[in-house]
Amino acid sequence: MNTFVALLRAVNLGSHARLPMARLREMLGELGWQQPRTYLASGNAVFTAPLEAGAVAVALREELAANGLDTEVMVRTGEHLRALAAAGHPFAAPGVEHPKLQVAFPLHPVTPQQVAAMPVPGGETARAADGEVFLHYPDGVGRSKLTTAHLQRHLGTPVTCRNFGTVRGLAQMC
Repeated sequence: MNTFVALLRAVNLGSHARLPMARLREMLGELGWQQPRTYLASGNAVFTAPLEAGAVAVALREELAANGLDTEVMVRTGEHLRALAAAGHPFAAPGVEHPKLQVAFPLHPVTPQQVAAMPVPGGETARAADGEVFLHYPDGVGRSKLTTAHLQRHLGTPVTCRNFGTVRGLAQMC
């Protein structure tokens, strides 16, 4: 059995794509996966399954669609998330709060060259590392122009973002 982390894109944002986390845990169990746990209410789940990551992502996306939720699912191994958390965020510094440190998880791999070529608005920073895109929002995410839509447009793949505190929390669950 492998430990996986599923990151659902754009779940429970306002009235959009509502999914109670209890229902997500039920769906994971219905798929035959073990130890389903969720973190926060934003579509984060940790579980074990006897599959590879790609098969997990396809099966979960199909299960979500069958239950009326059409959204992308980014799946990472527990080992990968633990390694990300252990390495730390490349833009971490004393006094920098976790909400200002984000990680974008792309559906399809992106290269450091793609990220380096992407225009990054005013004072914000992006860097590819370990298959993910690390972001720093010194003025906060709320008014930033370095949005998920901007990332997707320039990277050519869907992404979902989590703050580094969430990444650490999920890593601890693995």
